[in-house]
Amino acid sequence: MAAMPLNHDDAEGAWINVLVMRARGAGEIKKGQIWFLMGGPGESIASYAYPLEVWAQTHPEWDYYALEHRGAGASSPLTCPASTDGSAECAADLLLKWGRSGLAMFNPTQTAHDAAAWMNRVAGEGRRFLYGFSYGTYLAQRFAYLYPDMLDGLILDGVVPAGPKKGLYPIDSYDQNANQLVLDILQRCDADPICGSRMRAYGADSLALLAGTYAKIDGASLCPDLAPLITRTALHQKLAELGRDWRGRMVLPAMIYRINRCGADDAAIIKALFTEQAEPEEDETYPAFSFNLNTHIITSELIGGLSLAQAQAFSDTAYASPDETLSQYTARDVIGWPVYPPDAATHQWPATDIPMLLLNGDMDPQTPDHFARFAKSHYPGDRQYLVQFPTANHGTLLWTLLQDIDIMNVDTCAGRILFDFVNDPETPPDTTCTALMIRPDFSGASDQARDAASKYFFTTSVWD
Repeated sequence: MAAMPLNHDDAEGAWINVLVMRARGAGEIKKGQIWFLMGGPGESIASYAYPLEVWAQTHPEWDYYALEHRGAGASSPLTCPASTDGSAECAADLLLKWGRSGLAMFNPTQTAHDAAAWMNRVAGEGRRFLYGFSYGTYLAQRFAYLYPDMLDGLILDGVVPAGPKKGLYPIDSYDQNANQLVLDILQRCDADPICGSRMRAYGADSLALLAGTYAKIDGASLCPDLAPLITRTALHQKLAELGRDWRGRMVLPAMIYRINRCGADDAAIIKALFTEQAEPEEDETYPAFSFNLNTHIITSELIGGLSLAQAQAFSDTAYASPDETLSQYTARDVIGWPVYPPDAATHQWPATDIPMLLLNGDMDPQTPDHFARFAKSHYPGDRQYLVQFPTANHGTLLWTLLQDIDIMNVDTCAGRILFDFVNDPETPPDTTCTALMIRPDFSGASDQARDAASKYFFTTSVWD
């Protein structure tokens, strides 16, 4: 933990605490450092504690550092002990504590300054690479814009564009991206003989069955055991939730099938799936996610190309939607979250020719692969590589799982490509492992499909 100025342009003002987690490589000879930035915004680095310790043993020639974003985790978190996170009362509490100008300092630019200060404090020899995941890629690009000479390479995993694309900001299309993924999953189901035949038992194809399910909800003709529980909103949010999960997408068609078949076992499984489970109590001294920081940054920088009415209209008719776009416009325009103004670095693309590795799954609804291709158009250098992973979801570093490799080994296709890149950024990385990745199975026959059934349905079969 280190003290940092709340505003790096005003060292005489207030100070906050910013945490960095470290895992030293076990080797005696070091090539340098790899720094990690988390996503969200608002996710804590706690989820990287285990992977960093594993890599320190399996790739001992590097030291690993992860920065806890200011306002999240243990880095002076934006908490509201007396009010609900994200509420108007919480916003008022935060304004009372920090003031409008102080609260505005919980932003990507000031966090990039935190990262630079920590890097200078740590110093060390060898090369320095910066890895960003999801929102962390947005922050990493801000860092590269502000500090173009501090890095030997940049790794962006689940790419968030630094600037708007066709007038839209990253979260403007969040709900639409989730909808498109679910439509893709249904098409993949239809292409699988087992999945397709199951769905055709109740509809012409998977999409027709889903449309018919919504028609039953609207017409109050859904299975009586499920009708009180499954609303249009509940269904489209559950579909989006399953679609973005590595295992969840494999039970998604079967969920629609079971809702329509609605036997006694089906009803019990679906009821459990749609019933909110009590979350384990979180250690409030180290929250895993900051809803307030998330709202604060998104409403200020990551929406703005749509309107609340447009977000609501999409939610009303979507096949699938997490309603994240809608909730953020609601926070900005209804709750009145205190949006901060842009600074000189906001939405700027770094003009850099440093080695760069962009990683993205082609079944990623949070950061779809067209985001990565758009970003790559701003980084055309010979040492700036884009790798797209077939059927991969969000977070390729941890979730491009390989056949016959235990998930606890943290040995993934994207991980192999990352270490290939940092060891020799002058040469295009070896991507042959993409052919060995585990693909989602919609038939229900594979071990991973049975694992998905166990996780979501508490059965050994997605279908029966």
